[in-house]
Amino acid sequence: MKLTKSAMFALSVFTLFGFSGIAYFILSFSDEVQYFEMFAYDNLLYSIPAGLGFGALGALIGILLLKLPPLKETSTFYANFFKGLDLHWTDILFYSFCAGVGEEILFRGALQPLLGLWLAAIVFVILHGYISSKDWRKSMYGVFLIFISAGFGYLVVYFDIYAAMAAHFIFDVIMFVKIRKDSESLVPETD
Repeated sequence: MKLTKSAMFALSVFTLFGFSGIAYFILSFSDEVQYFEMFAYDNLLYSIPAGLGFGALGALIGILLLKLPPLKETSTFYANFFKGLDLHWTDILFYSFCAGVGEEILFRGALQPLLGLWLAAIVFVILHGYISSKDWRKSMYGVFLIFISAGFGYLVVYFDIYAAMAAHFIFDVIMFVKIRKDSESLVPETD
């Protein structure tokens, strides 16, 4: 299965607005956590760079892991999945922004206070399909992503939601660039 650009755009818009709406709905039942409280910040001059640094470092470690022989197949799977999207910088930035903001509002802003940091991280990775009983290689990478996702959670604890959004955004930007490069180097399929 391959994605189309219009499907990717629709998924991104839903992630940004739909996930934010789901978070608002979930938190409307909470007496402990209020939706708009998650947007409070102390100092964006510290939190945004901290998030960007963590996200970039996590993505670089992820790229190194995907170069290991057991994970090459996983890397090829994602390159094939996104092949044909013809990702431009504007697409990469848009998709990454939508995921970074929408997913962090839902998972770190709404679910983390209710489920706990580690359970929210595990649910995040499972829902993204990185844990598979049929593909242990993808699951190995999924375990790494649980730690990255938990790192996003710790950014919220020690900084604010904006640090997690920045980390998620730059992580996705770097990984999309890698996927674009990998998909361009794939041998075209013959009919």
